[in-house]
Amino acid sequence: MDNFGFLKKHPLMTRAARAIVSAACAICRAAPPGYQPARPLDDRDFLRTRGKSIVNARGETVYLRGVNAGGWLVHEEWMCPSAAPDFMTLRDTLDARFGAEKRDELLALYQDTYWQETDFDRCAAMGATVIRLPFLYMNLTDDDGNFQQDAFARLDWFIENCARRGMYVILDLHGAYGSQNGEHHSGQINDGRQLFFNADNRAKTLRLWRAVAARYRGNPAVAGYDILNEPMGPGKEKARTGKTHWAFFDEIYRAIREEDPEHIVIVEACWIATHLPSPKRYGWKNVVYQYHYYAWGLGGCTDAQIALNGAALLAPKVISHGVPTLMGEFNCFGDEAAWHKTLEYSNRLGFHWTTWTYKANCGGWSVYAQSLPKADIGAGSEEDIRAVWGRTGTENAAETGLGDILAVYLHES
Repeated sequence: MDNFGFLKKHPLMTRAARAIVSAACAICRAAPPGYQPARPLDDRDFLRTRGKSIVNARGETVYLRGVNAGGWLVHEEWMCPSAAPDFMTLRDTLDARFGAEKRDELLALYQDTYWQETDFDRCAAMGATVIRLPFLYMNLTDDDGNFQQDAFARLDWFIENCARRGMYVILDLHGAYGSQNGEHHSGQINDGRQLFFNADNRAKTLRLWRAVAARYRGNPAVAGYDILNEPMGPGKEKARTGKTHWAFFDEIYRAIREEDPEHIVIVEACWIATHLPSPKRYGWKNVVYQYHYYAWGLGGCTDAQIALNGAALLAPKVISHGVPTLMGEFNCFGDEAAWHKTLEYSNRLGFHWTTWTYKANCGGWSVYAQSLPKADIGAGSEEDIRAVWGRTGTENAAETGLGDILAVYLHES
């Protein structure tokens, strides 16, 4: 446990570390449109697990570290410029007010503006090797499971642009049919029983993953399939996963393996290592275990936040399942010292990580922060909504300083 001692100390950054920060910041500022700091990915870069490591087809160790693209395909009211409690409400309200065609036009305006090719350049210049891409079933299909025309166009575009810049993509199903947790970030708020306890929604989720796996089989830019974001259940299992969840994880795993035997499958505990079984229990191979953590209520409390984050990181180290560890979401709420110590410790443990998130319409959460009004989807005119959503590009956001911090640890091997 000697690696844990640094959590009790908060020394100033070394001169070498500051030099790395300065160099990284200069790269980020100087990066022109189309900047490509790494060669495009090819078949030699296809990933698999080897023990607790992730390696490419050449046998080289690869660390997946970067950011989440939250806010692009998944609307969360607190971090997006839209006044809707969840994506389903947003979608259905626009449909009811303007019709399906105008609804799709407005959503396309938002998505086309929010994430552009220059955003890939910014992430690559920062040193990211991966972007975790949250998506909802509603981005690809209707509620009955019928695929939209050009359903995969946006995922294809995102993956292709990352590949050209030497970055991987984690495909994160943030919202399954019925919702895997009943929370707003899953796309629909409900009682949390509409996936794990609903056979029809489970069947449609399995079909969705089969289609995704068939689509991206053999694609070296896809790091892995993140099968369900923050899966939780009602009652005593609300804040953790258990046998009910694990059984469905196994169904998804086997559905994916029918279409794609090679890509990494990423299984989430939500929170701590005791919330996932040994992969031997189900015969899972080539899997990564993922955890999230947030030091809620400790913004501004540096010592407490560092200690809590350190404990959260230590759990999967101690309770080892013999597979690679991904910290898929975490945040230090604008606390510079907490960010440095948390990232330092994550790298020291050899973990993979993606921060939440790249951009947000608020402060304290992101590399870029915006301050846009909420589009009033319930009463505002189409022109009013267009006026807000047409300004969601990162050129209308401010750098928070987090990118400078991340660059230090993204450039570590």
